Amino acid sequence: MEVRILDNPGQLESAPPFRITHLLWGTQSIPETYGYIGLIPGDGFYLKMVCMESDPLRTYTEDQSPVCMDSTVEAFFNFTPENGGEPDSPAPVYVNFEINSNGALLAESGTGRRRRTPLPENEMKKIRRRAQIEEDRWSISLYIPLTVLESIYGPLSLGKGSRFTCNFYKICETAGKEHYASWSPVLTEEPDFHRPEYFGTAKLISLQS
Repeated sequence: MEVRILDNPGQLESAPPFRITHLLWGTQSIPETYGYIGLIPGDGFYLKMVCMESDPLRTYTEDQSPVCMDSTVEAFFNFTPENGGEPDSPAPVYVNFEINSNGALLAESGTGRRRRTPLPENEMKKIRRRAQIEEDRWSISLYIPLTVLESIYGPLSLGKGSRFTCNFYKICETAGKEHYASWSPVLTEEPDFHRPEYFGTAKLISLQS
């Protein structure tokens, strides 16, 4: 994946979108889901995800709720992809941002599914989000300041040519509406998005590339 370096947030949708097309664990179909991501150096990441789904399931309204039970899109990032490459190397720390069409956000960090730490309230307040429901689709826009990521990783030097790993998902775990899909394929037998070894590689490039 190529992630554009932006001058301003208005340029976010000027690049081709990424698409969530890998159907997982028996899923037969999902609503068309795609997104845009960009970075303003020294500021943060801007993410927009769009789901061509009318009247999405939206139960939860509070942050740090189990929004995966609703119709939800998710973005997972690992900014230490060099970790975990060898059998004896430390497990990488990755962050997950999960958001439903109400704008309820679950955000955590850690090294595995059962080793998650919720982002503190003061860091959650720095993350701007907007959810919009239209007749035939819904979308979320998320601004993740670098300061939030650096509270987890320490100083990050992200510029042209920098690489990190990530994955993006569409999910609903409620019976009768259950489905799973990803941008980068996840090769496990059971549903599990918390598998950084299956994240895809992202490279920062200039907007004009």
